[in-house]
Amino acid sequence: MPRPRLLWIRVADFAATDLPRATAEDYFQLKVCSGVQSAPAAMQQFGPQIVCFDFEDTPAEQLRAMRDFKRLHPSLPLLMLTAQHSESLAVWAFRVRVWNFLVKPVRTSELRANFEVLARVVANNQGPARAARCVGALMPEDVAESACQPAVPLLDAAVRQVEQNYASKLRQSAVAAACGMSVCAFSRAFKGHYGLTFRAYLLRYRIGRARELLRRGTHGATEAGLAVGFEDPSHFARAFRRVLGISPTAFQRGEVSMESAEADSMLVRLVANM
Repeated sequence: MPRPRLLWIRVADFAATDLPRATAEDYFQLKVCSGVQSAPAAMQQFGPQIVCFDFEDTPAEQLRAMRDFKRLHPSLPLLMLTAQHSESLAVWAFRVRVWNFLVKPVRTSELRANFEVLARVVANNQGPARAARCVGALMPEDVAESACQPAVPLLDAAVRQVEQNYASKLRQSAVAAACGMSVCAFSRAFKGHYGLTFRAYLLRYRIGRARELLRRGTHGATEAGLAVGFEDPSHFARAFRRVLGISPTAFQRGEVSMESAEADSMLVRLVANM
């Protein structure tokens, strides 16, 4: 079976490592083009099944070009690599419906994990293209100003609490106190900054950790749920399906659909430090 076709759009001139593209060649037929302006001709000639936008800086006009490209080709999985990063940029990217958002330098293991899933998704979805919804996301203010701001310092303590204690019971009141905030102020600040409630963030983080255990084959479904803080296996199975659109057992067997792969990709950044 021929390998899927991947169009690699190198957005700006920069001296970058060839590792991501070299790794991609292990999984795909690869065509590289320089700049968004040359993408239409490459699309017509190459007929890609997957597209990667490779950024160094992220000027607003180039991000708008990627957003417009996704609107024109909603059924194509779109991978985004960038050396410049902020939380608002990541949230914006997922609202535009990128398949995944990876921050350079990207580890080879993370690249291979993404490429393996992408290749499997394309292989399992041959036929008429599925038109994915593309949200008309507004450009984040910090990107429009070409200045990515760091995360809110007070909320860093909440993220550390999740990373260190996700397998235990985490009360929002205790986490808010660790941030030096009232529960009401913490809830409002966390939702405004991350686009998720704290409970939703914690749930997705736990599911992301469980996903890694299942992918590695070190745990069965019940054991993975217990390891990440779910006391009830049926509750874990329901939560896993709600987040990823697939049961833990089916995920471990590699039964990946386009919908579940898109949801799965959103968890990769949460557990990127694994």
